[in-house]
Amino acid sequence: MRQLIRRFSRVGDCSPPPPSSSSSSARKKRSKAHAGVPVGHVPVHVGGGAEGAEERFLVRTELLGAPALADLLGRAAQEYGFRHQGPLRIPCPVAVFRRALASVSVAGDEEGE
Repeated sequence: MRQLIRRFSRVGDCSPPPPSSSSSSARKKRSKAHAGVPVGHVPVHVGGGAEGAEERFLVRTELLGAPALADLLGRAAQEYGFRHQGPLRIPCPVAVFRRALASVSVAGDEEGE
């Protein structure tokens, strides 16, 4: 699970890439990939396939370690493996993900009070 969270933290890092000899077009492609993703968040694609349409969520990175989301991340690891390229995908119905996210968000809000 720690390996998944470390990977997500790197994916969610929107800091500018270090200067290199790469072309400006490569830099533009990278900035488009992270466009609209606030610092401290990870884009997550949920659904698709037989479940219907895929939805994109922006999830705060600190929520990824919560048990409800950790279970879904475990399913994603079983389905796609740890070396999956591209955006983080969770193979579950969107409604299930929404419930898990809501339960984690409410629990996190209560702890902060």
